[in-house]
This record gives sequence, C-alpha cells and structure tokens, in this order.
Amino acid sequence: MEYSPLGDRAGNDHGHDGNGPGDSRDALARAQNAAILAEQRLREAIDCLPQGIVMLDAEGRYILWNRQYAEIYHKSADLFRPGDRLADTLRQGVARGDYPEALGREEEWLASRLELLENPLGRHEQWLSDGRCIMIDERKTAEGGIIGVRVDITDMKQREESFRLLFESNPVPLLVYDPAEECLRAANAAAADHFGYTVDELVGMPAEKLFDETEWPRVRRLLATSCSEKDRFWRQFASDGAELESVLFTRQSMLDGRLATIVSVFDVTERRKAEALIAHMARHDELTGLANRAHCRERLHEMLEAIRHGEETVAIALIDLDNFKPINDSYGHHIGDAVLAEAARRMRALVPRKNALLCRLGGDEFAVIVQARNHEKIHNIARSIISAIAEPFVLADHTLHIGATIGIAMAPQDSIDASHLLRYSDLALYAAKADQRGTMCRFEPHMDTAAQEKARLENDLRRAVRHGQLVVHYQPLIDLATGGVEGYEALLRWNHPERGLLYPDSFIPLAEEIGLIDVIGQYVLQLACREAATWPGHVKLAVNASPLQFRNGNLLNIVVQALAMSGLEPGRLELEITEAVLMDRSAQVATLLAAIRALGVGISMDDFGTGYSSLSYLMNYPFTKIKIDKSFIMGLGTEPNSKAVVSAIIGLGRSLGMTVTAEGIEMPEHLDYLRDIGCGQGQGYLIGRAIPGDQLPHEDPRRAVA
Repeated sequence: MEYSPLGDRAGNDHGHDGNGPGDSRDALARAQNAAILAEQRLREAIDCLPQGIVMLDAEGRYILWNRQYAEIYHKSADLFRPGDRLADTLRQGVARGDYPEALGREEEWLASRLELLENPLGRHEQWLSDGRCIMIDERKTAEGGIIGVRVDITDMKQREESFRLLFESNPVPLLVYDPAEECLRAANAAAADHFGYTVDELVGMPAEKLFDETEWPRVRRLLATSCSEKDRFWRQFASDGAELESVLFTRQSMLDGRLATIVSVFDVTERRKAEALIAHMARHDELTGLANRAHCRERLHEMLEAIRHGEETVAIALIDLDNFKPINDSYGHHIGDAVLAEAARRMRALVPRKNALLCRLGGDEFAVIVQARNHEKIHNIARSIISAIAEPFVLADHTLHIGATIGIAMAPQDSIDASHLLRYSDLALYAAKADQRGTMCRFEPHMDTAAQEKARLENDLRRAVRHGQLVVHYQPLIDLATGGVEGYEALLRWNHPERGLLYPDSFIPLAEEIGLIDVIGQYVLQLACREAATWPGHVKLAVNASPLQFRNGNLLNIVVQALAMSGLEPGRLELEITEAVLMDRSAQVATLLAAIRALGVGISMDDFGTGYSSLSYLMNYPFTKIKIDKSFIMGLGTEPNSKAVVSAIIGLGRSLGMTVTAEGIEMPEHLDYLRDIGCGQGQGYLIGRAIPGDQLPHEDPRRAVA
C-alpha cells in the first residue's frame, strides 16, 4: 500500500568546481536534496503519530498522509494517490459502501461532507463500514490547503453507549451533576421516580432545589468530589415537598469532555427496612418467628453475665418434641411445619416476656432460658409446656398426637458457662427420653460422667476398628439327637487394651448409634466366611445381622462379596436376624430377605417367641430356622408354661419344615428334655462356649456331648 510517495528529484550534476554555471547547478541540486530530506523527515515524523494525518492542497488534492491514516481507511486506501481529489475517493468509497451513513442518501451525504471539507467547523464524527467510529478534525492552512486529523474513537463510543444504557436502565436513581454550573446535566428514570419529577424537569434543574438548604453547603462540597460515605444520610425533597433521606455515592468523571459528577442515590428508608429484616432473620427462626440458636446463645451469655455477682438463677430447658419424626414422614413436611408452628404458638403463650426467651434451636428442638430467683419458675414453665404439647393437634382434618420431653440445667448450680449449660441440658434431656418420654429431668453430675465415658468408649471403638482389636469367636451348634457339631455361630469380641475381652452387648449398640455397624458387620462376615471355608463341608456358619444393616441397604452386596472372596458355599451360611429387622414391614426388607435367600443362604429368626408378631413373620418371610429364645429354655424347670411354649414352637417348626434351635442350654436336665421332645438343634454354655477359630476341634467334628 503506497502513501505520500515522493519522486526522486535529486539531480546528478556532473559540473565542475568554480563560480560558473556548474556552481549554480550544484547549489540547485543541494537545495533539491535538502527539500527531499525535509519532506522525508516530515513523513517520518507524522508516521510516528498515533492519529491519522492527511494534507490536501487548496483544490482538495492529496499531498501527504501517514500510515495511521491509511490504516483507518484501509478499505479505501487503494484509491489514495498524490494529486487525486479527496472528493473523488469519497465518491468511490460511497459507491463501494465504505460509509454506511451515506446509504440511501448518497448525494446528500457527499454534499454535506464536502461542505465540511470546504468550510471546517471543528470536529465531527464519521462511521465506517467495519463498525469503527472516526473523529475528524480539519483545519485550513494559510495557503488554502487542509490539514486533517483522524482519531479512532470506537472504544470511547462503545463505553459511552454502555454508560448510557447502564445509566438509563439502572434501577438505582442516578444523576449527573455539573460542578461548574451546579445543576443537573442528566437523570435516569429511577431518579425521576424517586424525586417525583420527569426526566426533562430534572435536566437543567439547580441541584440545590433537591436538598435541605441547611445541608446544601456540605452537599455542594460532596458533589464536587468522589466520595462513598455509606453511613452519612442526607435530607432531600421530592416534587410534592415530601422529605426523603438518602445515602449519596459520588464519582467524578469526564463526560463529553467536561468534568461531571455521577451521583447514586439510595433511599435510606428502604435500606433500613431491609437491614432490620436481615437482622431479624439472622436472629430468628423463619418458620416459627422464635429466637434461633445464635440468639439463644447471645441471650444466655447476657443472662449469665447479669447473675455473675448476684443471687439469681439462670435456667435453660431443652425441649424435644416426641413422635414428631413419624408425623413428618407420614404426612409430609407441610403438616410437620404446621405442627412445629402450632407447638411454638402454644409454648410462646406460656413463656413470660420478661427475663425469659423461647427459642427454636432446629428441627423439633426448642429451648427456654429464664432468669429468676429460684428454680420453681422454670419447673412450672416446663410442666405447663409438657401439658400443652400433650393436647391433640388438629391440622388439615388430621388429629395428631405428640409430646414434649425436657432436660433442665441451671446456673450457677451446674455451671456458669453457657456451652456447659447447653450440654448439660442436652444430657438431662437424653436421660429423660431414656427413662420416660413426656417428662422433665434435672441435670445431675453423673450424667456428664456417663457421657464422657461414652465418648471415650466411642473413640476406643473407632481405634479398635482401625487397629484390628475386634475378633470373632465361635460357639457350637449341635444336633441334639447325635451330639454332633452341625455348625458354629460367629460371635464378636473386642480385645480392649485396658478393659480386656468385651462382649457385643457393651459396644454393638454404640456402633449402631455412631454409624460403624456396616463396617463392623462386613468385617465379621468376611472373616467368619474365610475361616468357615476351612471347616469340614457339612459344618455351617451362623452370623448375626443388625437391623441397621438391613435399613442401610448394602447387606446383599456385603454377603455376595464375603461369599465370593472366601469361596464358602452359600448353603453353608445362615444369617440370624431379630424381630426388630421386620418391625416396619417395609418392602425393602422383604425384597432384601428374598434376594439373600435366593442365593441359597439360610435365614434364621433369633429370639423367637419374645416379639409381638413372631408367628406372622414366619408366614411372610423366607425363614429356614427358628431359634427359641433362651429365656424359655432357662425357665423350663421353674416356669410352668415354658415347657408348653417350647413344645409348641418345636411342633410349629416341624410343621413348617424349619430347623428349630434351642439357645441358652446350661443345665443337663434341660438338654435331656429338649432331646426327648424332638428339638433338632441346641446351643449354650453346657454344649460349648465361644472360642477363637484356631481352637475349634475340627479333628472330631461329630463328637457327642455327654
């Protein structure tokens, strides 16, 4: 692409030295070279400029232009030639479509553009077909020519357009203030709504009219700066004279080449409402409107501080709604929420407003904190709450019954520390629920001792699982007719480093509570199956399964994995379950039992005869064995009805084709009786205690028991 080409006008004079004609020619040549050099330096200088530069003669012909000019008009740059008229290149550019503003009005546009060229009036803008906007500044020279400057202002125009859109559509009231004229240059629709004027009425209005006259001197200084005083409120006036109070944020900027201040106006009234709502929500429960846990702790700290040097008492009563979860699960959360709201309403009516606070800590757990001179006040409130919550709840055509159990801790008797009091009331609540729901219980020091002991046991149990302190022992199951060993029941033991060998009753409930039962159950089943795989082929393995393993839904996978890893035949494995597994009669449990039985694994009903629906369970689930509860066996010599019950169970098992096992055989006469009435299988201390797997006497698996 050529620009400002200059011919090589330097001569090649072969004259001689002296003052004759040759000297004149040399002087001319030097002058020409100097002119060429000057023009080259001029071209180099204007090529360094970031603006586009063009020079025209008095007839509007191109003399010189720089690289930036050629770049700006790159679509028309091939038309630029020294001596050609700018008017001609404009006409050809219009024909090409290089100037979108000329579309449909080509001659009018050309005439207007040439008029500006002939009589420059200052700056004007020109849009090009590639989307750029160019600012043109043209000036006449003394010889009648033109010097033109071109600046690409596309980015600036885009910023201006973005500002305009943001300004006009912004929901925040915005004003543009002119510090020199002290009036408003612009306002958006939100500002017009805020002040009650139209946009046109605001434009040009003295800013002082919007403010309180006593504050105007300070406002005037604010509007001449960039400032964000979020905590400073300014009085303003709407068009109807109504007083407003606002926070002002100011930012100075150059708009259209002039200094201006953009003013953001925030109505403090709405802000204060929002802040008050947020503050309330942060400290109150959304459903019931009661104080939340954070508010409860805050108020408890305040009350404890108030009694630190006095004689008053602060009590906290932790309230748990009994039987709420079944209602929530059965009727849905909307009914559950209605129950909570009604329970809160009843309790609120019983808690005094002075020196007391009712809180919802979360879920179905509430608390009352009371400051009083004695404990009777909190006891009376607790009793009234228990009575009120025991009344039926009639909601959406449902009559529902729940209750309330309460644990109480007091300061300074129990502690003066808020965290300790909350924990102590929780321990008292736990004790009350364990004893009898619908009652209240005061904290006693032994509750904390027991809780700490439980926490230590929990930590020890987690450590035992990690470090392999859990072991499996095996108790024999014999054929009562022959005395031969038919199988072994796997029984878990814990080799505690300090307490010695612990039995399942002392730690399995804790494992269920803290969520370790799946891990422990999987460990027992896998270890027992591996050991049983080394026993003689006719010897079976019985393993207990926790109700929680059924509810967690992973038991089938655990059984399949244990059988696959050990190689034990499924028919040699029996799972022993209690009635607790079947209490909810869920389809999930029935499906799981059927799937396990389909593998060939036997299913034994443990502690048969002690539950409410043992007989119906035998009809509905695929049991292969019944284990008579040891309480009936131990009562054979003392309880008149025990023999009848045991005999009936044995007959029932025979009629259903199930194996019947008597557990808890500890006396020879009981063994003889069971053998005489045809009981198939026996288990108990008389037959053999549980021992480690490496001590099992498999050399003589069919040995008789004397």
